[in-house]
Amino acid sequence: MKVHVGGYGFQGIASLEHINGLVGKGEVILNGLAGYYAVIAETLGEDEGMSRLSEFVKRLFNTLKVMDGFAVSKPLGLRHKLQKLRHCRIWSRQNHVFESNVRDSFLEGISGITVFSAEVFDLEERAVRLLSGTARGVAASCISLPGLFPPYMGRYVTTTYLSQIPVSFLSNGDIVLLNLRDPSYGRLKTASDLLFHSMEVRSLSYAREMLSHSECRLVRVAKIVCSDNVLDFLERLRKGS
Repeated sequence: MKVHVGGYGFQGIASLEHINGLVGKGEVILNGLAGYYAVIAETLGEDEGMSRLSEFVKRLFNTLKVMDGFAVSKPLGLRHKLQKLRHCRIWSRQNHVFESNVRDSFLEGISGITVFSAEVFDLEERAVRLLSGTARGVAASCISLPGLFPPYMGRYVTTTYLSQIPVSFLSNGDIVLLNLRDPSYGRLKTASDLLFHSMEVRSLSYAREMLSHSECRLVRVAKIVCSDNVLDFLERLRKGS
């Protein structure tokens, strides 16, 4: 039996309220920020995992907020609009905002072998793969978000943009943490919002299609986490750990 845990953007962090109760029930397949936390918690402890994830979000918040698309409810000011324009200029020239050395800085001290696997999209083979083995490699692939960092090893990106949650290797009887964003949440105000929205609808459709072909146990995530509340949510999790 396999356990599938992840989520798109900040919403992936909502998985953290459930992940401890799922680890140990089968082979765990991860993607996104939830995967990054899970590997660090396994290798360095839960407190360090929460600390590293919080640092990751705080340092890269502006870019992650733009990548999170339209899923915000607070009015957006001029500063955020300028941030979006800046990122659009960067993405018109290259497929990432930060270089590999920035990603590596979030992987310091992670070593050994992990029992977890990361679901990734192989850009060379144009196919979904599972990466396992070294904890550092699995953690790196989970945070290799398209647009944020270069592909891991020059070819692998996490599957949050493909299916939001890792569902490409489902089998009957698996446990799936159903952590899907609601495309109706938020506002569409710009062309980039519309682009992110269309990508999200496609990823949601793909995830539901994959789920329809397997008889899995679904654990539903009700919490919505976005740029509005992610820092407060992480602080609450830290105090509760």
